[in-house]
Amino acid sequence: MMGIKSTQEKMYYNFSLSKRLPEDHLLRKVSQVIDLSFVRALVADKYSHTGQPSIDPEVIFKMMLIGYLYGITSERRLAEDISLNMGYMWFMGYDLDEPTPNHSVLSKARSRYGKEVFEQFFQRILEQCIKAGLVKGEKVYMDSTYIQANASRDSIVPRQDAVEPLLSSKEYVEKVFAENPVEDDKPEEIKEQKPPENINNTETKENRDLRDSNPLSNKTHFSKTDPECSIVSHKSPMLPVKLAYKEHFTVDEHKRVITAVKVTPGAISDEALLPTLIREQPCPVKEVCADTKYGTYDNYKYLYTQGITPTIPPWLPSGTSTPGRLDKREYTYDSKTDTYICPSGKKLTRGKNPLSYPTFTKYLSQKEDCRKCALSNKCLRDNKRNRRTLYRHMDDVFKERAMEHLLTDEAQETMRKRKVYAEWVNAESKTRHGLRRAMFRGLEQTTIQVMMTASAQNLKRLVAQMPAPTTIFKELYANFCYFLSFLGKQPVFA
Repeated sequence: MMGIKSTQEKMYYNFSLSKRLPEDHLLRKVSQVIDLSFVRALVADKYSHTGQPSIDPEVIFKMMLIGYLYGITSERRLAEDISLNMGYMWFMGYDLDEPTPNHSVLSKARSRYGKEVFEQFFQRILEQCIKAGLVKGEKVYMDSTYIQANASRDSIVPRQDAVEPLLSSKEYVEKVFAENPVEDDKPEEIKEQKPPENINNTETKENRDLRDSNPLSNKTHFSKTDPECSIVSHKSPMLPVKLAYKEHFTVDEHKRVITAVKVTPGAISDEALLPTLIREQPCPVKEVCADTKYGTYDNYKYLYTQGITPTIPPWLPSGTSTPGRLDKREYTYDSKTDTYICPSGKKLTRGKNPLSYPTFTKYLSQKEDCRKCALSNKCLRDNKRNRRTLYRHMDDVFKERAMEHLLTDEAQETMRKRKVYAEWVNAESKTRHGLRRAMFRGLEQTTIQVMMTASAQNLKRLVAQMPAPTTIFKELYANFCYFLSFLGKQPVFA
């Protein structure tokens, strides 16, 4: 017999949110691994001791975590989903008949707390990861990623427009009349009807094409919507100019926990943030792995002086090497005599230091040696130059030491793992946690988004270490059987 579902509502329900939520639900596991009541102490100085009670700060942070854990980038949609999702309501401590907070409490909390509170929140989550044994500090991976700013390319304007003085009242009225001439007093039906100009918007398109063809620089242009972001351009003409921020971070090798995070405008270079990220490591670091953007003389020197091994390929500017020409690495430096030995066995002695490069030392070969050498065609840049010139940085010894380490099998294996650790964390934050584009405007608001995203990712690492219920049962059962074996008995189940 075919059944028919009755849609009549009940007056009373025998219902429990806790029983309805599955045992393996993500939010249930998060509530088991960490107690978020500590946020009240973080924001205690942000509230007055008088007035009406506010929304519990723990509820606000739980509300934010739901959005970042599930990649909900709209706060209005987040508030709506919380009022409909029983799992979200249980995690926040609300019952079915309680009204959930409005989306406006999130923007007010971000403005009231400031980015320092969210940085402290990230540190507290990181401390929990360290206590759980998820961070060892033996090897960290460093990387950066662009975050598209919450601003359109049409908001890019020249900087001179921003510094032009405002017009006085008289100048403004004169400009209005000049741009809007007074028409004659002919009746409307007698006036000549002219087609509107630029009906196809051709002028706007030409202006846009002209703007796109001209190189945009952060020195000459900025976004009037979000002045703190940077204009980021690519060498490839196929990639458009965009407005972006940049996230700099480090990942511990043991369990892929994010150990340090910094947010800057997109134009800030990656290598400049390496010392800052190293100083903020929660545990002493023994080795750092990164790509070629971090391979500078200053970074090599800093890491070695701190007792850290850099697994970082050197950065080579474009045009430093000529195809078919002997590279500098084929010359051997003799520290005792302060000379270079060429592949033919001839010496390059120290010359006069260039004034334009005070940190470099110049080394020159002898003209007679190069004239008689069989490798002169591969060594000299052209026929006009009759001697080879090399330059050595004052900290080149640290770079050479790093190059020797890169030749080892351990360093090669570490470089292969970098894609699995650092770049995987990048992809996770953008595809699953909404970090592809900034939700807010301004460096401080973007920093809050990045900190909460990194906290959500670290919370997932904590949850992943929890043993599954089936695993606990198997361990208890194995221990029970082991105990019975001492008594000479076997487990019997009805």
